[in-house]
Amino acid sequence: MHERFWEMVAEAAQDEADAVGFYRRMADIAPCRAIAHSIEDIARDEMRHLNYLESLLCSRQERGRYYRDRRKREGSGERPLTIPTIPDPYPAVQVEGPNPEYARLLLDDYAGIVSEMTAITQYLFHHFDMPEELADVAQMLEDVAIVEMHHMEILAELIKLLGQPPMYMDGQGLFWNATYVPYLSGCPCEQLRSDIHAEQTAIETYRRHIELIDDRYIKEILARIVMDEELHLQLFSEAYEKYCAGGRHKEG
Repeated sequence: MHERFWEMVAEAAQDEADAVGFYRRMADIAPCRAIAHSIEDIARDEMRHLNYLESLLCSRQERGRYYRDRRKREGSGERPLTIPTIPDPYPAVQVEGPNPEYARLLLDDYAGIVSEMTAITQYLFHHFDMPEELADVAQMLEDVAIVEMHHMEILAELIKLLGQPPMYMDGQGLFWNATYVPYLSGCPCEQLRSDIHAEQTAIETYRRHIELIDDRYIKEILARIVMDEELHLQLFSEAYEKYCAGGRHKEG
């Protein structure tokens, strides 16, 4: 009976993968932007279903190997990394042509107050500051920060292609500084709340920039980054629910 359950999980994952592709093709040929946006929302829901089903399959197939590898790495002094990602590949980094206004928008995402630069430093500090009893949260934060580094690299390449140097500043020319980080030292639940808020704001900002930018290549890349941010939001929310909801974890 259990074996049939796992067969059904695999079948459901394939159905979800097919559905994601189907809805994205629909969005590409939708008669107007509003309909396309709604269909893309459906595709994102299906992607969340796919992520969950694939996590079940990975948990079943890889759990034993993962923990063996983890013990081996820990014995050698290396930290095991389980980078949170989704199966969709990133689009090629390209633009239709130089555009200083689009570069200005992306500089806000790159090194503004709410940006990849802020997210990286925020999640790493929270990783360093997490108490030992929340070691799994600490590791998750480090892993998410690595994904955000990849986003920052992509944005840097786009900004260069759009004709601007990827300096650590926002679209108004204000240089990034470390006061942007909500440190909240010794308060892991407050830190997780701020991490959740950071992801929510990043998703809203990226979606707004997708609407403002009329370059199909940039829009595709930003939409793919949003998918990662949605996964990060889910992970942070689950961690908060596990450790903080209802006052489970007492702040120091």
